Amino acid sequence: MLCNVKITVSVVLGLVVALGADLTNAAPPVKRELITLILVDAMRPDHVGAYGYKLDTTPNIDALAKTGTIYERAYANAPWTRPSTASFLTGLNASVHGAESAKTKLPTQIRTLASRLKAAGYTTAGFVANGNGGSLAALERDFDVFRDPTNAYTRKKRGKTYNGLPTGPFIVERALRWLRSSKADKIFMFLFLVDPHDPYRAPKALEQRFLGPNFKGKVRRNALWEYNNDYPEAERQSMLAVYDAGIAYSDQALGTFFAGLRKQELYDDSSIFISADHGEGFGEHGFYLHAHHFWDEVVRIPLVVKSPRIAGGRDGRLTQSIDVARTIAAIAGADESDLPGQSLLAPAPTAPRVISEYNEFGIHRQAIIGPRYKVVWQRPVDEKWFDRAVKHRKYFPTAAFGKEVVRVFDMTADPDERHDLGANPPAEAKILLKELREFVQ
Repeated sequence: MLCNVKITVSVVLGLVVALGADLTNAAPPVKRELITLILVDAMRPDHVGAYGYKLDTTPNIDALAKTGTIYERAYANAPWTRPSTASFLTGLNASVHGAESAKTKLPTQIRTLASRLKAAGYTTAGFVANGNGGSLAALERDFDVFRDPTNAYTRKKRGKTYNGLPTGPFIVERALRWLRSSKADKIFMFLFLVDPHDPYRAPKALEQRFLGPNFKGKVRRNALWEYNNDYPEAERQSMLAVYDAGIAYSDQALGTFFAGLRKQELYDDSSIFISADHGEGFGEHGFYLHAHHFWDEVVRIPLVVKSPRIAGGRDGRLTQSIDVARTIAAIAGADESDLPGQSLLAPAPTAPRVISEYNEFGIHRQAIIGPRYKVVWQRPVDEKWFDRAVKHRKYFPTAAFGKEVVRVFDMTADPDERHDLGANPPAEAKILLKELREFVQ
């Protein structure tokens, strides 16, 4: 009897030892994979600290940039939200994906970035503050979860906001709440914040910080594109101040988002892309806001990337929205071979080109940007479309009726775009114009 007990104890001890060994040598739990694309509406790179801005608008983006990569020459493939965001979410130029005007949506035959990532095993989720970057343009397609002002965030739910759309804190809180509840191991998240968009408005404390303690004038919160907009300099400066306050408000929300990722132990190994759908004009060329122009203040965008797959530092190559889509697909191991952009995981191409397009209100303008020159080509306006949509031609004095217009700028010698070389373009610019015509045709 005693002998049997000893044998039983020995067996049990052996099992315990064996199980202990198995537990000790067990594989560590699988880390969750997270790729996040963040767009901040209308955020110019020259108002971001990581790009040299002197005011403290973006401390959280700047902190991420210190361990990431700053792309110094990134451009949007369209100068307004709907076609630009569609390029980020498809990897295609605007005239190719087709979501170019306020009355067009993404065609069903266009393959989305979300569908590519889902095929690679990713759960996809979007939290968007601007319907033009979402379901108004059918950009929610192929996302497992997608919430924006059109399909979820009603006025009642979002409450009173600064520009009528959901705030950055509102979007981030809901994105983090969903992330905490998700059981997925591989996640792609799309966040779109709209705080810097006109009419420019932010929490009072932020506005006072950028307006300054002695400001007593009128705060201008919106502007006209290119008609009757010769505003006094004090008003223009007030616009810039409250615009900066909007950027700072988005940055504060992103700080909360990054802290939430750290709390869930997702930040360090995640890939985070921060960019904008377009920039914003403040009268530098007699033009305000964004839409139908290709000045650098409108189409040049920030692009800051933190990813274990991309070495940190500053990268001076030409990049664009469609490159972001291809890079995200490459990081995810998704199909990206048919996408026209360049993966930022690869070395810079020897002769990069960026094409940005505007086809709305009957105005047909395209820009092509090479290493040195920018060429802007206007085809004659579709007058029936224009007159039906706009009513008064005086509102668009730069529209080209009955003629084409070509403008050329040397971005190396003339980065402020003050000297139009279109009357006698250099040979390199002529080649760019030929490429642009062929692309459009």
